[in-house]
Order: sequence, then C-alpha cells, then structure tokens
Amino acid sequence: MIGLVPNFYVAFSAIIHLPSRSQAQASRPQATGIDQCPPPRDIQSKPYTDPDVPAPYGEGYQYTATANGKAWTGQTAATKDDYLAPEYELKAEAINERNDKIHCDYGGKRLIKNGEVANPYLRLTTIK
Repeated sequence: MIGLVPNFYVAFSAIIHLPSRSQAQASRPQATGIDQCPPPRDIQSKPYTDPDVPAPYGEGYQYTATANGKAWTGQTAATKDDYLAPEYELKAEAINERNDKIHCDYGGKRLIKNGEVANPYLRLTTIK
C-alpha cells in the first residue's frame, strides 16, 4: 500500500503542473488565418501575356492587392477569363506558409461558357 502512495503523488503532481491550454496556446506563435487573405473586392486585375510562353498558354491575368500591410501578387495563364468577374463568386479557400511566403488560394463557381469549362483558381503570394 505504501508503494502506491508515491506513484499516485507523482502522477497527481505532474497533472497539476501541466500548463493550462490557454498558456500553451499563448506561447505558440499566432497562426496565419484565412482572414489575412485579401478580399476579392480589394484585388485588381489586368490582362497579362508571358512573352516566354507561346499563345494561348501565356495569356491570362495579373492580379495584385494590398491587405494587412502586405503586397500580394498572382497570375493566371491559358485563360481569357478574369476570375474577379461577379459570375465566378471568387472567395478565399485556403492559406498556407512555405519558404517564408504566404499563399492564399481562391476558388469560385465553375462555369461552362460556349462549351468551355472555366474552373476558377487563383493563388496570391506575398513574402512574409
């Protein structure tokens, strides 16, 4: 019976001294949330042609935005569709960090126009 008392004491003591969930969360760096992505209304677009890629594959749009003190940029290729058009209902779907850059991925409503499928996807990137 005496052998159980020290073991019980050690387990109880360890549980008491565990940091609370809020303390553990406070010590971690704040994660980047999807709310850090520029809203579509703040994104500007202009037609873009990549001179190193043959037509129609190098034709698309250049997208830029400024949000949360950061400059964002991205482009689409092989499309004549500007995904900022209201019919695409573009919205931020995911955010991730890789190689000191933040990437916001946008998707929207899939449309079929004149037999061609437009499945909107846009990635905006900034240096962290």
